[in-house]
Amino acid sequence: MSKRGPRCVLITYDEDGQQIETCTVDRNAVAALKQRALVMPWSLEERSFMLDDEFARKLGGTALLLLAIDQPELKQYVTVTQEPKV
Repeated sequence: MSKRGPRCVLITYDEDGQQIETCTVDRNAVAALKQRALVMPWSLEERSFMLDDEFARKLGGTALLLLAIDQPELKQYVTVTQEPKV
């Protein structure tokens, strides 16, 4: 079996099935899409390389809020508390 290269995780909302879907894809396949996308870097160094529960909560909440921007039918279900802007 050949070794797979680096992967990306995609999170999508399927309106018809009313479900959140996650999948992995080859990172090279995503490179061209990222050039036309909103990219939000999350520095690991600034978090002392701690990928803990709080980081996961923020990352997951952000993903749901971003999905709801262009798929407003999902927004009614997202009740994630957002941090106040500083």
